[in-house]
Amino acid sequence: MAEPNFTGRTAIVTGAAKGLGEAYARWLADRGCAVVISNRVSADGSSQAQAVVDAIMAKGGRAVAHDGPVETVDAAQEMAEIAKRHFGGIDIFISNAGIVRFIDFSTVTIEEMREVVDINLWGALYGLKAVWPSMIERGYGRVVLTGSSAGMWGQPQSASYSMSKAAMVGLARSVSLDVPEGKDIKLNVIAPAAYTPMSAGHMGEKWADYASADRVAPVVGWLCSDLCTTTGGIYHSGASNVRRVQTIEGPIEDLNSGPTDEVMGRLVPQPEWTSSYASGAEVLPELVKALRQQGGDLG
Repeated sequence: MAEPNFTGRTAIVTGAAKGLGEAYARWLADRGCAVVISNRVSADGSSQAQAVVDAIMAKGGRAVAHDGPVETVDAAQEMAEIAKRHFGGIDIFISNAGIVRFIDFSTVTIEEMREVVDINLWGALYGLKAVWPSMIERGYGRVVLTGSSAGMWGQPQSASYSMSKAAMVGLARSVSLDVPEGKDIKLNVIAPAAYTPMSAGHMGEKWADYASADRVAPVVGWLCSDLCTTTGGIYHSGASNVRRVQTIEGPIEDLNSGPTDEVMGRLVPQPEWTSSYASGAEVLPELVKALRQQGGDLG
């Protein structure tokens, strides 16, 4: 069976200094890809991105750091210029940077919601716009946007997060339709389930290996490769499991066939999850089984 080969390819990965982003970057670098490690500067002014670059280069890989916040146009342009200056172009863009704030909708402020949307939505859009001209010019590109099961099925106390992640589906599917004829550019969405600094508070460290980001990386790597011929797809992955997500519409009912209330009552929903946690129960079955047995304590 063919294996992805990234020799001669260049990738930009945002939020790549830890967690899923770091796992994606290392996976690509191990297979010959040059990688721009993009991450915001730490509170103390140090570069977390450079540590990942050093680790990749120590193994003989090629990488360069970009320190900047994804939610600014200037930072997006900077990381694109760094990729072109150091490696000659941009073949792959993985928009991974994101945050979540668990706050009930009744109490969350607009400012708190805007912070999440700025990073998760605008950060992805600015990056995509920055790399797009290079991909069009070269006639080739692979883009992976980070969605979430929360964006598809909802999640408690996560209105801004879920909203921003749902937007990734519309963005990927719509931009896929704007790819000029003859250009080999594919855009897909990953909904990852993994033990990361973001999720560590909701699953104990004992699940770090079972739900490792390294178990999602092969799916993202495949989506970034020449082997991927699909576009506009949504993939839910965790614990070395993967499935494709689809939006399904039910049968049509004629409003003229009876009273509106009767017609609307006949609109039986197709099977769907009631929340992101219900969806994740199948992707991370062992973890969820333990959660139920222990009354919610996964520590």
